[in-house]
Amino acid sequence: MHKFKSTTTVILLAIILSAPACKPKYRQQEMPATHAFPDQESIYQANQLIIRENAKKIRDRATIKAWQLTESGTGVFYQILATDQTKKDQLIKPGDWISLTYRLTFLDDTECYSSQSMGPKQFVVEKSEAESGLHQVIQLLHPGDSARIVIPPHEAFGRTGDGDRIPPGAILVYTIRIDSVRSGKIH
Repeated sequence: MHKFKSTTTVILLAIILSAPACKPKYRQQEMPATHAFPDQESIYQANQLIIRENAKKIRDRATIKAWQLTESGTGVFYQILATDQTKKDQLIKPGDWISLTYRLTFLDDTECYSSQSMGPKQFVVEKSEAESGLHQVIQLLHPGDSARIVIPPHEAFGRTGDGDRIPPGAILVYTIRIDSVRSGKIH
């Protein structure tokens, strides 16, 4: 029995050692240069071009609609429509739970969601899945404020959309009113 194990071991060892010497019957073709993946700089430049084109669309629409928008450092545009003077020193901050009345449209005014059809939008600032552009501007507001927020795709649903009503690459326009704010999470 000992001899059988030894012979089997030698055969297996010979197979394993000879395996790297085998050559495949086909050669992997190299990808032609025309199909090479773009480098990071090219991707960056393409994204910057898209961001500039979206900003131009937003500015053009703002001119047509006579919106007085302010642009954030990230490309989100906003206009504070009304402010509650009694709460002007109570800025909303990360971790605050908020509830807002809203209407969400595309840049052409086509409505996709609203609190009238979906109920109020409720979330914890900077700790929920709401659009990052919405989180940014909410922190410039006070309880009771109303605002228009125009969010380019790179600060909203990007190249994927929301899988329901918002297509890839959509520019979103929120018209909101902050109904309530509570520090910390909802219980």
